[in-house]
Amino acid sequence: MTRRFSRRSFLGLTSGAFGSVLLSACSAGQGGSANQSAAKQGISSSGIDYKVLVNWEHKLPDGWEANINLVEERSLLYDEPVRTERKAYEAWRKLKEGLAQEGVYVELDSCYRSVADQQDVWDEFTKKYGEEYVKSHVGVPGYSEHHTGLALDLFLVIDGRQVYENEEMVRHPEVWEKVHAKLADHGFILRYLPRKAMFTHASYEPWHIRYLDDPAVARQIVAAGQTYEEYLGAVNPAEAGCAVDYGSSKIFSDADIDLALYEVLAEFETWKGCVMKRFAFAGDDACGAEELAYVNGLRKEGMAEFGQAIVLVTDFRSPSADQSAGTAWNPDTDYKDYTWHLGRTDAKGSWKLMTQGYA
Repeated sequence: MTRRFSRRSFLGLTSGAFGSVLLSACSAGQGGSANQSAAKQGISSSGIDYKVLVNWEHKLPDGWEANINLVEERSLLYDEPVRTERKAYEAWRKLKEGLAQEGVYVELDSCYRSVADQQDVWDEFTKKYGEEYVKSHVGVPGYSEHHTGLALDLFLVIDGRQVYENEEMVRHPEVWEKVHAKLADHGFILRYLPRKAMFTHASYEPWHIRYLDDPAVARQIVAAGQTYEEYLGAVNPAEAGCAVDYGSSKIFSDADIDLALYEVLAEFETWKGCVMKRFAFAGDDACGAEELAYVNGLRKEGMAEFGQAIVLVTDFRSPSADQSAGTAWNPDTDYKDYTWHLGRTDAKGSWKLMTQGYA
């Protein structure tokens, strides 16, 4: 194949990383643990910190790219080789061998990606498609876990055929279950868990694994069913205890709901002192023709007509009396079934938050 950037360079419908950058009001320093402070060190005298946290609000540490020890493997998908941090690569080889003994065959897709490469993608797509598209579909340079060389995207080989498109890979959950079962023993975790976008700001990716260089820690995280952010205490305290309910939809995928969630969080995190208790998808019945007409009626001049509408529901606790001063909130009050109404032009468009509340 000719050279191309892996589909993991972009967010599409499977990640909300850029939109989540707007949520930087969430401070990882609040409510953080000793685990988190260790993960933020980045570069040590002996080399890189394998437990570093790089995500939508934690940037790749300065000097990282100069200190990382990369190895190359011939890519089965691209003309250019796949590059991976050396110890992560060695662990990956052992993982691959163990899986092959069970008749499961996986290969490397996208691993290390430099900040400069990501900036090239950003600039190119801004020129081609405009700033709004880039903000919704391209990861911010410097904030991708792939910059670390510790993040590995896999693809499957089934009956001798390469299965590497996202839409097809998710159709093999029984294969991924076998892959995931072996990760921790080799020091890896599944980075983006199902229905955990509240904490990772990324949708479920069964192919994206992360090397921690510590099987004991990896087993602890897996056993607890935690995201890496939760393990490190790097979750916004205003959302850390939130119960999440995606329900069941014949209209929207979990990734669709995630993208709407990011828009809600961007607004909610400006409500200083509020604590989210519950987040839920309102259900297909609430997202039909009547709701579509409602959000279209709220469009401002020049906005394209919406083809889809979605309703999300939250419960939250308002701030104390001191924090509520000058706001419309009743202090120390539980607000239940607070609705959020969003619209988008089509399945490839970005959700627009049109209104919220009880009206």
